Amino acid sequence: MKKILLSTVALAAFAGAASAEISWTGTAKLGYNDDFNDGFFADADVDIKASQELDNGWTAALTYGLELEELRSNDRTQDGFSADNNIVVSLTSDYAGLYYGEVEYAAVSYWDGVSEMASDSFSEQDDEEVLKATMMYAGFEGGVSGMVLPTSGDINQVNAGVSGSIMNYGFSVAYQEAGDDVITAGDYAAGKVEDYDASEVFGISGSGSFAGADVTVAYAQNKTADTESYGVEVAYPVGPVVLGAFYVAEPDLSDDTYGVMADYEEGALAVSAYYQSVVGQDEYALEVSYDLGNGIKLAGGHINGDDSGDNDFGTYALVDYSLGGGASIVTSYVDADVEGTDDFDTGTGYELKDGATILVTLKF
Repeated sequence: MKKILLSTVALAAFAGAASAEISWTGTAKLGYNDDFNDGFFADADVDIKASQELDNGWTAALTYGLELEELRSNDRTQDGFSADNNIVVSLTSDYAGLYYGEVEYAAVSYWDGVSEMASDSFSEQDDEEVLKATMMYAGFEGGVSGMVLPTSGDINQVNAGVSGSIMNYGFSVAYQEAGDDVITAGDYAAGKVEDYDASEVFGISGSGSFAGADVTVAYAQNKTADTESYGVEVAYPVGPVVLGAFYVAEPDLSDDTYGVMADYEEGALAVSAYYQSVVGQDEYALEVSYDLGNGIKLAGGHINGDDSGDNDFGTYALVDYSLGGGASIVTSYVDADVEGTDDFDTGTGYELKDGATILVTLKF
C-alpha cells in the first residue's frame, strides 16, 4: 500500500480540506480452469481511498474503484479500463453518518430476524447506488436510505431500520416501502439488481439469553404479497460446539420453514453441518477446514438439496497456500450440479469455479 500526502490545491475539491491522506490498494488475480475455453482468466483492479478529518469531530471519506482489466476466457473477451466500480462517499462522526454509493440499505443493516423467513424480503444492495443517513444515541442506532435511480436521480423505495437493547434484551425494527416494478427492466441492466424486491415489507424482532441459550423471535410481513412469517431461532454453545435450530411458521405458504445446524471449532479444525427445509425445499451440507500451519489450509465439503438448478450445490476440495501480505495460491476442484458455473459459494468462505482451478491472488 502507498500513502501519499497531497497539497491544498490537489484536494480543494475534497470536502474543502487543506490536506488528506490518500491510499491506493490493488488486487490482481490470474487463474486457470479446465472447464473454460483456453483455460485462463484474469482480473486486476485498484481502489483509491481518501479521508480527511474535519471540524467538530466529522470525517469525510471517499472510496473509488478502478477496474483495470478483466479477461474471461470462457468467451475470450476482455473488459478494459472502467471507473464505475465501488464508489462510496461518506461524512461521519461518532453519532451520525451520511453515505452515498454502493452501501447497504438501512433496513438490511439493522434488521435482525430469524433465518430463512420468507416474508422479510428486504431489498439487498447489488451494484446500484444508495443514499443513506444513520444516527446513534444512548445504545440505539438506526438509519434511513433509498435507491438512487441512475437516469433521473430520484429516490426509489425509501426504507428504514433501528436496533438497540433495553434491559439486556435486543430488538430490531425495519420497514421498506413499495418500490418501482419497472426498475429491473428499465433503469438497470439485467442482473444489476437481482436482490431487489419491489414489495412493501415490515419486520420486528427481539432477542435475549435464557439458561445459556441465545434466543431470537421475529415477525415479518410482506404487505404487497399479503404474506406473514413468525419465527424463533435458538443457538446453544456446548464447549467447542454451537448447536442451533430455527422454525418459521408461514401461514400463507404451502410449507413452513425449519432447520438445524452444528458448528465445531477447536484448534486447527473447524466442522460445520446443517439441514434445512425452506418452504418445502430441502438443503443440507457438511463442510470441513483444517489449518496445517506454515500458511497451508485445507477445506472441503458437500452441499446438496432438492433444487438441482442451484449453482451452489456440489462437492468441493481445496488447498489454500498463503504467501503473506494477502497473497495466496488456491488449488481447488468442484463437482457442481450445474457444470460451468463460476460462482460456487462455500460455507468455508471461498467462491470457486466448477472443475479444476488454480488461482493466484496478489494484493498490494
